[in-house]
Amino acid sequence: MARQITRFAGGAEPEAVASDELDPRALLRALWRRKLLLAAVVALGTGFGVAYAMTTTPLYRAETLIRIQPSEAKIIDLPGIGGTFEADAPTIESEIELLESQAFAGRMVDELNLMEDPEFNARLDPEHRPFWQKIDWMTYVPAPVVAFLYGDAQADAAAELAVAERVDPAGAARLRTVQAFQANLSVEQVSRSYVLQVRFSAEDPRKAARVANAVSETYLVSQLEGKYASAQKATEWLAARVAEMRDKVVAADKRIVDFQNARGLTSGSRVDPLQQQLAQINTQLTGAQAARAEAEARFNQVQGLMRSSGGVGAAANVLTSPLLLQLRTDESELSRQFSELQNVYGERHPQMINLKAQIRNVRGKMIGEVERIVQDLSNEVEVARARERELARQAFGLQGQAQGQEVASVELRDLEREATSARSLYESFLARLREVTETQNLQQADATILSAATAPVDPSWPNKKLIVILAFGGSLVLGGILVFIVERWTSGFGFRSAEEVQGALSLRALALVPDLSRRDTRGMTVEEYILQKPVSAFAEAVQRIRTSIFLSDRERTTRTVLVTSSVPVEGKSLLSASLARQSAKSGLRTLLIDADLRRPRLHDVVRCANTKGLADVLYGDLTLAEAVRVDEKSGCRFVPAGIAPVSPPDLFRSDAMRRLLDEVRRDYDLVIIDSPPVGAVSDSLILAGQVDRTVYVVRWEETPRKMAMAGIRQVEDAGGDLAGVILSRVNIKRHAQYGYADSGTYAGTYGKYYQN
Repeated sequence: MARQITRFAGGAEPEAVASDELDPRALLRALWRRKLLLAAVVALGTGFGVAYAMTTTPLYRAETLIRIQPSEAKIIDLPGIGGTFEADAPTIESEIELLESQAFAGRMVDELNLMEDPEFNARLDPEHRPFWQKIDWMTYVPAPVVAFLYGDAQADAAAELAVAERVDPAGAARLRTVQAFQANLSVEQVSRSYVLQVRFSAEDPRKAARVANAVSETYLVSQLEGKYASAQKATEWLAARVAEMRDKVVAADKRIVDFQNARGLTSGSRVDPLQQQLAQINTQLTGAQAARAEAEARFNQVQGLMRSSGGVGAAANVLTSPLLLQLRTDESELSRQFSELQNVYGERHPQMINLKAQIRNVRGKMIGEVERIVQDLSNEVEVARARERELARQAFGLQGQAQGQEVASVELRDLEREATSARSLYESFLARLREVTETQNLQQADATILSAATAPVDPSWPNKKLIVILAFGGSLVLGGILVFIVERWTSGFGFRSAEEVQGALSLRALALVPDLSRRDTRGMTVEEYILQKPVSAFAEAVQRIRTSIFLSDRERTTRTVLVTSSVPVEGKSLLSASLARQSAKSGLRTLLIDADLRRPRLHDVVRCANTKGLADVLYGDLTLAEAVRVDEKSGCRFVPAGIAPVSPPDLFRSDAMRRLLDEVRRDYDLVIIDSPPVGAVSDSLILAGQVDRTVYVVRWEETPRKMAMAGIRQVEDAGGDLAGVILSRVNIKRHAQYGYADSGTYAGTYGKYYQN
């Protein structure tokens, strides 16, 4: 026999079912469905908020304002030793961190003796606090959760406290007090100004103001202490540097003196005297060279004249000796007299002879004088040459000496520069040391108190209205989240609509069968409801099943229908009986067979004995006609299960079962076979391969999806022809609250069509 599985092609419809798009109306319907859960969470949360607001000890918050003022430091600007205090954003953040630091809080705890204050040291008086304040929540909450809720700093503080509790209980008490102080202290920058707002909360308003003022004053004192410490550190550092540099200056001066003594240099003059002496020698050498040249020129001139035709007379004319001048004068006078007397007297005249003798005498003297002068000129040339040679020798010697001293002077200048640099740095550090020493006691804080704290009149905490509003809002949000979680969890567990069935199983949802409550079946059994309420929503659902079965396959006639499910108590037997009774009432020849041989139940519905039935027919002990009973209320024919055999699967696999099915197909218009769950035994799987169609019953919201999918897969593997799935025991009111396409099938305006 050809089998046909009524499935939808994997397409848009299953995807639409699985859509996770946010639908506000669906959210509202979910909240309404879970209104009791939501109301319980809101009531508990709001009640806790009210209790907290009413029992929490009021806190008063006092505040003081501190102005950060930039100033120029008076200390040498060296790493770690003072500098310029600039009130920029990083500096202000640093000051805030300092005020909120654990070290500063510890100092305040010690100065204010807060270890003896029960408000901060809870161990002194734990009874006056509410119970939730007595519990150290941070100790029991995992560190990642604390970090997520309160930040890494709070998580680190909680971890540090936990370690201290184990290692040093006494130290842990102080640490707990310090952390309590930090929790009550807040420091913030006012807008983007240089003003810090210091706030402190305490149970006593006067204590809050006192501590806030103490924090501000201690902050200023700590600044001064820091400056004093910095100045003292600078003084010590500078004193050490000054002593070190003094030694360097002394050593540099000593090296200069030693070098000068070794090289014969004088302090300050270096090689200047030698250069002056060399310059003088060079000047003298130049003069000597000129004198020598002049002497040689005169000597050469005289020598030339003497060698000329003029002889000594020509030489005498150019010589300037006083004696020669006198002799030339005498010669001229004698020559004049001789010329005058020559015309008067003759050559032999005694007077003429006397004049000639005088002239010869004068000329002889001139020759002697010229020769003497020439000799003097020769001597002068030799002397000039000797002087020139001596001066050249001296100049050469001085030049070599000057070159040697020039090299030494370069080294000397290097030593003097080193000494000058060391002396300059020494004097600079010495001046700084004097400045720091003079200004050490004149330090001022880089902040001022703009306004001191006063005792507040009204408490700053708790804000009861705000706490109640937040508790209500928070619990409402928490309740909504819980509703969402529950909805998501339950939505993935069972089926709620035909859309989900079609999307997950790719099978038709034949009908949604309403659940029958005790109120609905008052005065009757649930199996009689189909007869007593023929126009009810339940009856219409059964009618839909019949219609869907007959219309699901128009190519062949459906005679035998197997009804099965995954697990018991899904309404399978009720549906089988209702289908059979309604069909019989409609005039169809209907046979109801109870094939649950292990746990038969339908005989109680028809009110007949289960002594003879299907098992006897299959064994051959009875004919079908002998086993058939009649339901007097509907006219439906019924075959009970009979006594349970040893192996029901063997009976259902027998030829007798196949012959029985062929017989009932000929004699009846519709045969409904109620079978056991497929998850329990294999009986239904054997029958599914022999009947015309199989309907699979799934309980609304209860049958797990995976179990239903597994059961349907087994039926298909066994060769069963699935007509579709029936969602049974549907809560109509709750189903109407969902936003599915079939949510209003039996409610709302459609409810007017039914008489339940």
